[in-house]
Amino acid sequence: MQGTMGEPVNPWVMETGSIWFWSILLAGSLLWALRGRRFSLVLLTLIGATTSFWQEFFGDWGAYVAWNPAFDRLPFWGEMAYTTPVKPLFIPFSWGWWFAATIPLLVTLVGWLGRKFPSISTTIFAFAIAFPLFLAYQLYAEGSSVANGWWTYDTVVGPAIVSEKGQLPLIFPALLGLWAAGLVALLVPRDADGLRWHERRLGVDRVGPGWRREAARAGAFILLFQVTMFAVNIGPAILGRLLFGGPSVLVP
Repeated sequence: MQGTMGEPVNPWVMETGSIWFWSILLAGSLLWALRGRRFSLVLLTLIGATTSFWQEFFGDWGAYVAWNPAFDRLPFWGEMAYTTPVKPLFIPFSWGWWFAATIPLLVTLVGWLGRKFPSISTTIFAFAIAFPLFLAYQLYAEGSSVANGWWTYDTVVGPAIVSEKGQLPLIFPALLGLWAAGLVALLVPRDADGLRWHERRLGVDRVGPGWRREAARAGAFILLFQVTMFAVNIGPAILGRLLFGGPSVLVP
């Protein structure tokens, strides 16, 4: 496989960079939590996204994504059915920092626009801003990563942009953009206690203020990420390959 992709270009950006950025975000958000005795949206998103990383490799299998084997691999997870064979060590960290750096910023921006223009639904703002931004970034990231030899698509599913960097599938970046927009729309509204819809539905409001409530909020965010990410992004990729896909040399 490595012969197909060659040596990855600047692999430290994903490996060392992801771990360092994740650690800085965790340390900063923990200090902020200790100061205010409340988990910030950055920390909650960091927890929810990091714990959802395992879904990456099942989604990669559905999308025929093959990682360059030159990357350091997770020590506890080797080959497994319905997953891409190479499982890079940095994936939990990259999931955590990326979503913790982007989702809270978008929630803040959409919330500000909602207060500035109260006649317009924040859901409209969320889909008008988060969807195109995530789509554009994903297309850029896919193209540059394939060009850098970080990963490749053994088979391209659905419509794609054909360029000198390779074929860039559109369906998966579009699904991620829809997921991000929907998540931002869900997270913007809060009640008087600062709780969001999914937290109230899961009974967090019935837990007294304090660290127990913050732990319950973290659990609610973990569940939110696990369910929504799988339903919108991972499940469709797996189901699509099972129903319509064929064999693969790189992603068996």
